[in-house]
Amino acid sequence: MLSDFSKNEIFMSCEYIKPHSLLPKKGTVINIIGEHILCDYLKDTFESLNNTTEYGYTVYQVETPDALSSTVSKQCFLYCFDARETDTYDLISLAKALDYASKIKNAQFILLTIIPPLPQREDIHSVSEMELSKITADSFLSEVESALSSYCSKLNVKEIRFDNFLLEDNSNNLLNMTEIVKDALSTQCVSVNSNDAFSVVSAISMSDAVNAVFTVLKNGKHGNIYNASSDPISIFELKTFVYKTLCKYGVKLDFVNTGENKSKNYRVLDTGKLKSIGYSPVCSNEERLFYALTHLCSDKYDIFSDKIDSLYNGKLEYIRKMELELLHVVDRICRENSVQYFLSGGTMLGAVRHKGFIPWDDDIDIAMLRDDYERFKKACIENLPKKYTYQSYTNKDGYHYFFDRITIKDTYFATKYSDEFDMLKGISMDIFVFDKTSDKPFLSKLHYKTLMALRLMMNVRWINHPRKGKSYMLSKLLLPILRLFSMDTYSKLYDKLLRSYSKRNTSTVLPPATDHKWRDVMPIRWFENVLDAPFDDVMSYIPTGFDNYLKQWYGDDYMELLPLSLRVGSHDFYRLDIGNEVKTLNDDAQIKHINYKGELL
Repeated sequence: MLSDFSKNEIFMSCEYIKPHSLLPKKGTVINIIGEHILCDYLKDTFESLNNTTEYGYTVYQVETPDALSSTVSKQCFLYCFDARETDTYDLISLAKALDYASKIKNAQFILLTIIPPLPQREDIHSVSEMELSKITADSFLSEVESALSSYCSKLNVKEIRFDNFLLEDNSNNLLNMTEIVKDALSTQCVSVNSNDAFSVVSAISMSDAVNAVFTVLKNGKHGNIYNASSDPISIFELKTFVYKTLCKYGVKLDFVNTGENKSKNYRVLDTGKLKSIGYSPVCSNEERLFYALTHLCSDKYDIFSDKIDSLYNGKLEYIRKMELELLHVVDRICRENSVQYFLSGGTMLGAVRHKGFIPWDDDIDIAMLRDDYERFKKACIENLPKKYTYQSYTNKDGYHYFFDRITIKDTYFATKYSDEFDMLKGISMDIFVFDKTSDKPFLSKLHYKTLMALRLMMNVRWINHPRKGKSYMLSKLLLPILRLFSMDTYSKLYDKLLRSYSKRNTSTVLPPATDHKWRDVMPIRWFENVLDAPFDDVMSYIPTGFDNYLKQWYGDDYMELLPLSLRVGSHDFYRLDIGNEVKTLNDDAQIKHINYKGELL
């Protein structure tokens, strides 16, 4: 079974390959030859692409050329050759694979060469393709390239050179992160010496290695060699990253001065040629190291939660505490006023999968059907404690979102987008309504599309300047016309359109979309009854049709965690101020002269 780390590497590759148009032709037969772990990642990536595209690749993974598939058209050969283990037999196997591929019309052969450790250089910071060929002219590597060269007239041949793989535990790996982390965890100490700062190497992640192969497969030129590696990093940077991440858990730093400073030595591949045909790393060195460290650490080192908390300046625990208090209040109001509500969206998923917050989520959303919502709104206005305020466009206070919200006063929480609007912006709970729509697919989709079109116009009118990107010219032309009417007018129109089927005898509802992706209608019966569902310390509710809803919204595998690279805060907050909620040395301290905007009264 694939680890979370491996799944994330494959996910990042697929997310890179598809938008960069690097998919091979439909029906291509892929022959992956070799025993290196890169072969496994290539096979798994092709299989993942088969599951999400209609390209229908046939993939064969074999250890030696003797087991290659039968001759068909549109064949591609990816031969992984570890030149660190020099063996005459390897050259014989390579020759067999080249000879086999040369007999197939229009076949493409890419040699994936893992080169021996680069010699240290002080004069050259990174070695390019011709430079590497020169400094290895008398080595086994030159024999490999001579073998490739002899087939250039018969076959579409290319080569990709790799140096170090980030998580490969191999004595030939100059950046052996696996060994460094294992040593740190066993000794509870990261040992750094002064020479580490002067040793600079490059090491590629599996996702970047796979992306390099797809880039050369699609855009590489016949007879060309390409270096593939990630950004350079010093051994010191790697070790201090491990220490900074694990110091919270008692890991110490031991520094040894080995002598006077000297010039840096470099063992780095230059990837300029590969980048010139469209390649780029999928993430930064720090993100790459973080994913690897998450994989190498045991469960007792919860470094992922530490990272999520840091996104909120250490205030995530406060935010969740305030939101749970608000959920208690809302739950009480609903019970006292016979209002049936249920957790919605990611909050429902959190209740089902985690019995509380999704570990990287920061908010609570609830929802209800229209009749319950109307009673709820009235009950909230009458019964909400003074520390909360009910926000709706009907308040005429500048709030024009497409859903209502209960906000905690004396707090400030805004994204870059929402910070532009003059309205109360604080830590809050969103309230969504599942409104009826037509049972006829065409009319229900037309209903939804009309709402989305109106929302787009309202967004332009509310922000009051042209949108950036593709919609710039259209929004610039529309804005003078949109300004003829107030935001209140648009909000009333949107609300009326949303409720256009409320009095009709229909059996379907529109999902309360917060984006513009059509996810189809849902049967109202999914939401007419509810089940008890613990959410942290609150006994809340989810609809009886929760499984169908979550499958439609998140996919059949909604119980599986997202890839590591997607486990980020759900809101890209721009300003965050929790005011009276922050702990102080004086528990009785209150904000007396500053309002929720952080301005003097």
